[in-house]
Amino acid sequence: MFTSKCASCTDTVGDGPECSICKKRFHFACGGITERGFTRLGSGRSSWMCAACRDASQPGSETLGMETTAVNTPGCSKFSSGLQLELGTGSTSTSTPKQGPIDETNRSPSFLMLLNEVSSKITSMEAEMKRIRIIQQDLQQVKSDVANLSSAVNERLDLICARVDDVEARLSAAENLRAEVDELKSQVKLIQEEGYKNDQWVRRSNIQINGIPHKHGENLIKIVKTLADRSGFSLNTENDIDFVTRVAVKNDIEGRKNKPIVLKLHSRYKKDDFLASLRKLKDIKACDIGFVGSAGRIYFNDHLSSRNKHLFQQAKLKAKEKNYTFCWVRNCTVMVRKSEKSPIIHITSDESLKKIV
Repeated sequence: MFTSKCASCTDTVGDGPECSICKKRFHFACGGITERGFTRLGSGRSSWMCAACRDASQPGSETLGMETTAVNTPGCSKFSSGLQLELGTGSTSTSTPKQGPIDETNRSPSFLMLLNEVSSKITSMEAEMKRIRIIQQDLQQVKSDVANLSSAVNERLDLICARVDDVEARLSAAENLRAEVDELKSQVKLIQEEGYKNDQWVRRSNIQINGIPHKHGENLIKIVKTLADRSGFSLNTENDIDFVTRVAVKNDIEGRKNKPIVLKLHSRYKKDDFLASLRKLKDIKACDIGFVGSAGRIYFNDHLSSRNKHLFQQAKLKAKEKNYTFCWVRNCTVMVRKSEKSPIIHITSDESLKKIV
């Protein structure tokens, strides 16, 4: 292999480019060309010139900061980084390309178009990068907002959970209270029913007489004795009667109604027998026992409590509505019957009124 000194660094050089003008040999790096670029020159390697000779032969030429490799093809030039730009003149592979000044007017149109396209794409990329940075900033802001919102939502969620727990606790307490209220209602109902029974029980020996006019200074015991005599019942006024009195009438306006007489006997059985005898006097009137001018009929019934009076009134209304034939009171109990062959219905509560159908 041929060896000599590099004209640039004076170190030994073996296979390196040789200038076709000054015949000096260089390292590829010292000659400003790569080994690959020099190889690609092909037959053009024999006309390769070093930088000094090239500058001397081509005043005003421009050196580009990239490698340029001339291909000995008519009208075509190839470029690679690290070489000076060399433009061919369209010579054939056997001709030596002519060297001339290189300026903007001598550059290849395709190269200018490439530069314009690259410049346009770089500008577009820069604009795109700006948009990306803006989007990145927006995303950072959104991320921050989402983090703040997440924190606020978590705080609200914790508050809601606490309130839900409180509501659940209160609902649980309310459920317990409702159970207690239901139990109390049941107990109150039992007490109320017991009260109704007791209220009627204290009247078990009483007889209520309606239709006798009120007179000033009247003798009620005498009236009762007269009724007993008319019914044929043996009544000892001194031993059998506990008391006899008139009682107020509900919704009585200025005392214009004849207040009923309530007779209480010492014995309930005596009361039942006396009431049975009195009811035989079906058409007796006040004038029949000394009340001249009073043609009103006299009625005899058990002395009912307020509740049983209400049930009796409601039973009579519903029995009439449903075409029941009988509605009466026996032993302080309201009873209805549709016909003589129908079963007897005992009315003891508002619920039992529904049995009248």
